[in-house]
Amino acid sequence: MALGEISSALSILEKLWNWFRSWRTKTVPPPESVATRFVRLFESHGVHRNQIPRFFGCGLTPKDVQDDASLLLKLDEPMLEAACARFAVRREWLDGAESQVHPCHDFYKHPEAFLRFVDDLRLTNSEEKIEGVLIAPINPNFRTDALLILQETIGHVGEKAIYRFHLCNNWLYKYWKARAYLTACVAIAWKRGIYIYGTKRSYDEIVRFAYGKTLLGWNGEGIWALGHRTWYAEDMALRPDEFLSDIDPEKDNFGIKSGLKLWLKLEEQGLMDTGIEGKARRLFEEELTKLQSQSGKKALFGNWFNLKNKR
Repeated sequence: MALGEISSALSILEKLWNWFRSWRTKTVPPPESVATRFVRLFESHGVHRNQIPRFFGCGLTPKDVQDDASLLLKLDEPMLEAACARFAVRREWLDGAESQVHPCHDFYKHPEAFLRFVDDLRLTNSEEKIEGVLIAPINPNFRTDALLILQETIGHVGEKAIYRFHLCNNWLYKYWKARAYLTACVAIAWKRGIYIYGTKRSYDEIVRFAYGKTLLGWNGEGIWALGHRTWYAEDMALRPDEFLSDIDPEKDNFGIKSGLKLWLKLEEQGLMDTGIEGKARRLFEEELTKLQSQSGKKALFGNWFNLKNKR
């Protein structure tokens, strides 16, 4: 290869490398400082930068939050830990070391642990309101989860409420066992005055929130930014048709019958009590009896048909 050709090839490679560096600079944002994330944490929850000292305290003044450089000089370990506790976020995220913002709570098969969890929330924040939303998939299949988000009022800026959020995930919505334990958690919350409203979203929207990698807050709007109630989550503990909606029936209605049996078992343990008086247990018993009767008739007919064919 001639010297001129080598020079030309090197020039092309240099241009490609410069283009790649320029593209990478534009597409990969620079890492945030701890001060930048600190401010973003508050602002995502509806607390303006200039309101941080009034809402958060910890010795901060308006002068300290005028810019990130001034704030960085004030941030210390106790203050960072206090901010994480105030909004229930992970310190690793605030440090910029990990992408998961919020811890996730898994109460599948453990509604008693959920009961203790919400009782602790009510005990430590007895003066403020706790609410929730159950986000169910619009078109559920065996890969789509539901997501329960609890919203806890932690103070006010003026007349505006400021919230923190608790993610309860791992609810495979079509699976009968997950549905029963999820229903128990909704009932437990209602019994304790924590009202859960229901909404439905696409699989992609649920995944966006379900694993704690999206900073919640909705700029201070809270869970109401997800929209108004579109279904009644508490009805899963009151009406068999709502409880069984979208559950995979499996072979010979095994999933439906198993879900009803587990509902009744949890109800016996006091875990389906919403505090709303009614005849829920009788309705669920009647539904199970009807399904078992249908299965018995089907099995009897099948045996008769097989016997007749043998003759």
